[in-house]
Amino acid sequence: MTAFDAVIFDWSGTLVHDPPLRDRVAAAGARLGRPDSPEADRICDALARHENDPDIAAAQLEADTSSAKYCAAETLHFDRAGLDEELAESLLHVDEDPAFRPLYPDALPALRRLKEFGCRIAVLSDIHFDIRPLLKEQGAGDLIDDYVLSFEHGVQKPDPRIFELALARLELPAHRVLMVGDRSTHDGAAAECGMATLLLPRLQAFGCRGLSMVENLVQGHGNVQGQGQG
Repeated sequence: MTAFDAVIFDWSGTLVHDPPLRDRVAAAGARLGRPDSPEADRICDALARHENDPDIAAAQLEADTSSAKYCAAETLHFDRAGLDEELAESLLHVDEDPAFRPLYPDALPALRRLKEFGCRIAVLSDIHFDIRPLLKEQGAGDLIDDYVLSFEHGVQKPDPRIFELALARLELPAHRVLMVGDRSTHDGAAAECGMATLLLPRLQAFGCRGLSMVENLVQGHGNVQGQGQG
């Protein structure tokens, strides 16, 4: 018997690479045939300078609860930072390119191992578009049993309702499900719903994600179940 019957994975920064802003701006420019240049540094500086403007910060609070809210929040930010319309539109959609958001090298092996254990797999993501086609193109589609995407349900992390929805769809009690993510402020909220939660450190460069830890926990090698309280 495994320690868990299902694993819920965050998407960005957990299963797929989350590139830094500089790479995003360069990729958006490349999609338009614009060469990478010091202009990208100026754009990044402007975006960083305005990200905490009160109206922009307020718009971002629930940006992933719908595609329209995401578009409005990002467009406001891009306009404030002085991006031209063509570059703003390209940057708005850069995450939809599977080549720009590659799976970490150890993601597919880990997902396959979990399926061998008889473990169900779900992806729970704060996201404004459908990531199913991307994961299918990357070879992970047949390994994932369910998706809970914030824009489809009008709720995003750390709201407990999104974790409760994932549990209900899996038809499993919280103690039989492991949540895996990379942000304590968002993914860590799963613990408040009774789920054991593994938070991976953020990665700046693309590389193995350390997902073998998930395999060990599911097999019970991590001694998650049955530990005494401290």
